[in-house]
Amino acid sequence: MPNHVHLVLVPSDRDGLRAALARTHRRYAGEVHARLRRTGHFWQGRFGAVAMDEEHVAAALRYVALNPVRARLVARAEDWPWSSARAQLSGRADGVTALAPVLARFPDFAALLGTPEDEASGAPFERLRRAETVGRPLGGAEFLARLEGLTRRTLAPRKRGRKPTSRQDDRQEELSGLSP
Repeated sequence: MPNHVHLVLVPSDRDGLRAALARTHRRYAGEVHARLRRTGHFWQGRFGAVAMDEEHVAAALRYVALNPVRARLVARAEDWPWSSARAQLSGRADGVTALAPVLARFPDFAALLGTPEDEASGAPFERLRRAETVGRPLGGAEFLARLEGLTRRTLAPRKRGRKPTSRQDDRQEELSGLSP
């Protein structure tokens, strides 16, 4: 996109995502800074990431491939010069895109792109945007439970609103209201 980049990445190990992005960022930022003869921060903000289960990968791939179409920059996803859609649709490597992981999951990439948004893997684009905004993983109950076990953090959304207090806290409030 003209002002941001979308990537669908599956790291091969615990440090794979950081290692791949750090190397890419250093190289790209160095080349642009050298060309423009400038220094300082390169990106406006930190990257956003959404951990997701396999079910939601289809929606993420569609979201990324169709983003230039939704922005009315091109008529077809494969027409955007910086998209992997052309390589995925043709099945021919472009030197950047790893074809095998996507084609193994979705052999008919054209059919995936043609799926209406609300039918794509049960994960419409709005759910992807919301997950990125709030910083929570996107997936089913089993996926979230597995991540919670691995990270020892609460990741599944909890009931909104004020949290219930204990009976002792309630009793303290009652007693404080009786004081003269």
